[in-house]
Amino acid sequence: MTRPCFSPSARKARLGMSGVSLLETVCALTIMGSVSAVAVPQIVDLPGEARRSVVQSLRGATESASSLLHVKCATQPACNLNEGASALSVSGTTVAMSRGYPQGGDPAGIQNTLQLSGFNVVHTGDKTVFQKEGAPKVEACAVSYASPRADGGMPVISAETSGC
Repeated sequence: MTRPCFSPSARKARLGMSGVSLLETVCALTIMGSVSAVAVPQIVDLPGEARRSVVQSLRGATESASSLLHVKCATQPACNLNEGASALSVSGTTVAMSRGYPQGGDPAGIQNTLQLSGFNVVHTGDKTVFQKEGAPKVEACAVSYASPRADGGMPVISAETSGC
């Protein structure tokens, strides 16, 4: 029994074209590169996510520091818990207090209770704003602390992350 012998051209005809041309490969890579160059930065914003996390962490730290100093004020006879101004000594640092909470708008207030790096601190009125350095919009990537506005009130602490 003899085996049929196929010529190389008959084999190509029977199997069809195989492989991809160089032009098709270049076109596919160009399209994939263009799509990834546009889509990946929109999907993966690692620096922005990191800044948002740092700002949210600072908000939590500010809330904790404010609450802890309020409790310390409650235990100190010389501290005015619900009204007026006073001062507390914390780890050798004097913290200005207002209505039993750290004072906002004063460098000796809430800023003295936190160990910060990577933030610009802005004091206006009874408000202290910690703006994240390096953010595209520093005023919209910040933690804001405002002293209590009334006797017996609480400070207003908020975080803005839309500009991170």
